[in-house]
Amino acid sequence: MAEKQPACSLCSPLMLLHALLPSFCCAVLGTALWKLWSLYAHVFHNRLRALPGPPSPSLLFGWAWQFWSTDPTELHEEWVRIFGRTIHYRILSNVCLFTMDTKALAHILARDEVYQKPTLVRTFIAQMLGNGILLTEDEQHRRQKRVVNPAFGPVQIREFTDLFLNKASQLRDILSLEVTQHRGVAQLDLYDWIHRMTLDVIGEAAFSYNVGTLDMEDKPNELCDAFRLVSQSVTRMSWYPMLRFFFPILRILPEEQSRRFAKAHAVTSNFARQLVEDKKRELAENGHAKQDRRKRGDFLTLVVEANMGSSLTEGEQLSTQTIIDECTTFLSAGHETTAITLSWFMYSIASYPRIQEKLRRELLGIPTEHPTMEQLSSLRYLDNVLREVVRLYPAIPSSLRMAIDDDHLPLGEPVYIDGVPHDRIWVPKGTPIVIPILAINRDKALWGEDASEFRPERWNALPEAVSTIPGIWANNLTFMGGQHACLGFRFSLNQVKVAVFTLLRAFEFALAVPPEDVGKSATLLVRPMQLSDPERGPQLPMLVRPYTVPE
Repeated sequence: MAEKQPACSLCSPLMLLHALLPSFCCAVLGTALWKLWSLYAHVFHNRLRALPGPPSPSLLFGWAWQFWSTDPTELHEEWVRIFGRTIHYRILSNVCLFTMDTKALAHILARDEVYQKPTLVRTFIAQMLGNGILLTEDEQHRRQKRVVNPAFGPVQIREFTDLFLNKASQLRDILSLEVTQHRGVAQLDLYDWIHRMTLDVIGEAAFSYNVGTLDMEDKPNELCDAFRLVSQSVTRMSWYPMLRFFFPILRILPEEQSRRFAKAHAVTSNFARQLVEDKKRELAENGHAKQDRRKRGDFLTLVVEANMGSSLTEGEQLSTQTIIDECTTFLSAGHETTAITLSWFMYSIASYPRIQEKLRRELLGIPTEHPTMEQLSSLRYLDNVLREVVRLYPAIPSSLRMAIDDDHLPLGEPVYIDGVPHDRIWVPKGTPIVIPILAINRDKALWGEDASEFRPERWNALPEAVSTIPGIWANNLTFMGGQHACLGFRFSLNQVKVAVFTLLRAFEFALAVPPEDVGKSATLLVRPMQLSDPERGPQLPMLVRPYTVPE
């Protein structure tokens, strides 16, 4: 007679769950009690409460939901009008500092040993990017920067011009075919095609790898699908992801957005890991022989070579996993932010036909389809329009820092506390501080009353006040400043210039929907979206016609 299978093999998961449930409940209760105590200690005994600021709409959450579900820039601007340029408000148990004072912001961005990205933010972004240079701090950041920085020099970036031209020309040919098939006017999602182009560029520039998203054959592309999965998963915000962000213990219970992030990160990480291993093997076999730039190739080659070089001690060299994280960071952030900037550029010139035509006339003045970067840099109006797009449409509208030590924060404009002016304020350890990128970029006190208007001509004569903005490029905070300023900003700007040069000489662009139907996604990266069709995720519906020279 056959023996019966023991039932414990079936019920053991339930028994394990039953055993762990009390511990889990105690952990949640302990966290809740700790948060309540923190709320009391930080809110009622925090010296920043002496600053002016708005009352909290929620006793428990403060302004957390408003900041999670929307871009808080307009809210910040309204508070500045009411309470002044340096204020406080509460998110959960944290008394947050917000300032539009450029002297204070310069101090914060320069003192990266005191003001750093909060752990909550770093762990959240690491789900998508890994722990690359965007997220590290202190000596680890300096080590990574020493290895990565040479790949972003002006000479290295200039050598990508031919790649930019080739990919922009490939996109131009695709749009030409679309226009022909639709008898002279094509309606299409321009954001999708721009996103494909920038992903192809990053594949070639970073890894000498053909991602192939611009190929006309509609073949499955795992890498492209992974990025689309992430961008579509964060079009709408909800309560539970917010709770998981602020209460890390809840992250043991997965939900749809975190599963999508994990799946996409696994794809990009595996892709980068294979390329890193191949590159290390190739360089070891070649003995680091100096080859032609295009054969040596790319960001990955430069980073791996620098990391294996004799100028670094063993302690200064990066681990293989760190190099993989750098690659996933450059792969993800590099193409996404460029696609967003170029998309908002095309949106802007489609919204202002006069600007589009004036810019096209300037571009047609270059007597070649293959300009050098020096020729493109000489185009003053192109530069003006690009600066205006970058100013008004930063990919990230705000950033966050946290004081990891007590500090005195100097102010250019005194803040009044109980009627007494103060030219510096005490910032306690643990204080979150908002870096208001978009709000500074369109601050009327700095840029004038037309600060929110799209007006490229402003760059011919800037107000003196904008010189105090502590940004790395063009008197704005889009690429930030200090030790954590964006390393790849030249790469992005040059790629946008080449794409605009190629496309605008060939086509006329007009919005395919009313301007008021194009809005910004309320997400970490601000992509264009159709407000009447949010389920489709990021998109930019555009009408494309061939440009014909007037007789």
